[in-house]
Amino acid sequence: MKVIHLDGHQQPIHEPIVSAIGFFDGLHLGHMALVNEVINVSKEKGYKSALMTFDHQPGYILGYLKEEKYLSSMIDRQNILEKLNIDYLFIIDFSKEVARLSPDAFIEKYIINTNIKHIVCGFDFRFGYQNQGDASYLYDYPYIDVSIIDEVIYDHQKISSSRIRQCLDNGQIQQANILLGRNYTITGKIIKGRQIGRTIGFATANIEYKNYYLPKRGVYVVKAYIHDHIYMGMCNIGLNPTFSELSSYSLEVNILDFNENIYGEYLKVEFYDIIRGEKTFENRQGLINQLTQDQQYIRKYFKNNVE
Repeated sequence: MKVIHLDGHQQPIHEPIVSAIGFFDGLHLGHMALVNEVINVSKEKGYKSALMTFDHQPGYILGYLKEEKYLSSMIDRQNILEKLNIDYLFIIDFSKEVARLSPDAFIEKYIINTNIKHIVCGFDFRFGYQNQGDASYLYDYPYIDVSIIDEVIYDHQKISSSRIRQCLDNGQIQQANILLGRNYTITGKIIKGRQIGRTIGFATANIEYKNYYLPKRGVYVVKAYIHDHIYMGMCNIGLNPTFSELSSYSLEVNILDFNENIYGEYLKVEFYDIIRGEKTFENRQGLINQLTQDQQYIRKYFKNNVE
């Protein structure tokens, strides 16, 4: 898959393309309805397949959001799309200047100049200055076909990134995984923490999670991917209140049956379920007893529920 940043200086593309347009945070089941339509149209018309997205959340660039928190990094999205054999990922370098483009200017710069002949978008897709353009606006353009995809419903509600974030806020990992169509994952570099875990027999890998959206504070059943191997893991998200509370959330993974120095390497954490919320223990032994129970729970969980 070719990744192309659309900044006005890219090489022209001569082959016809069918592309979905959207932000696609999480590439959840709702987004996959658009991706599947792209794949179907690509096969039917012989077009190259693509997704077009933005490098930043528009709301953050425009000042509506205080911070960016993602369900999936751009690398995550690239990896998912590559497995689906998508040909192109177009990334618009979003700015206030891009936000000021009229719908017609947006289409000229990003659709026509990229040789997109067929657009796939959601029923609620908006674009152009102050969201003046919508899916029906695209119908008026000659030589461009349009597929508008209805909302995807699960349990009487629309599947959306905001709904998934709400599940994570509530610790409803299994529900979030259903809406995603896969297990929620966070990948980050392993950095040095306070190294308290190793002093109580539960060494942890501290993950630099950057802009990932964190589930609620608590202890989770996870799988840890490192060195092309997969391990059972116990993940803690929170402030570690038993040992002088941290100023910001940490994400730490106790990798079961593993004892290697992996500082500076990257670890993928795949979430399966929550065990409990974060607790403050009266003493060190109380924490050790609880972590021992949590670890036993994880071994039993994978033995009974996961291949």
